Amino acid sequence: MEVVGVVVGIVTRGNKFLVERRRWDETIDPEIVCLLAGHVKPNEDMEDALKREMMEELGIQVNDMKFVCKNFYVASNDERQHAYCYIVTDYEGEPVCKAAQEIFWEDNIENLSLEVDKKTVRKMRELQEE
Repeated sequence: MEVVGVVVGIVTRGNKFLVERRRWDETIDPEIVCLLAGHVKPNEDMEDALKREMMEELGIQVNDMKFVCKNFYVASNDERQHAYCYIVTDYEGEPVCKAAQEIFWEDNIENLSLEVDKKTVRKMRELQEE
């Protein structure tokens, strides 16, 4: 089965990170609480994909980002994903919910629905402490 590319954007404010609650009618992972992510288009580079997704989903202009990790994930519809995770280190605008049921700031990793997201936030925090 084909593996698709996905970008994950971690937007932070102090100790908190931005998450979304996916809509109940989503075909992939409905109603979970997760980091914001989106599919990479053919021939699109990862950083451009992240900038596009953050504009589409949050209405923010990403100016700078730092690579955190690459994960493999199988979604609820059996889609196999290589997830390229970035911390958004500089952006313009105030995040607004454009695609999800809701977005909110979270500081407790345990409130995330996916183990892969918990692992990603832990890795991000390790990098921030270096």
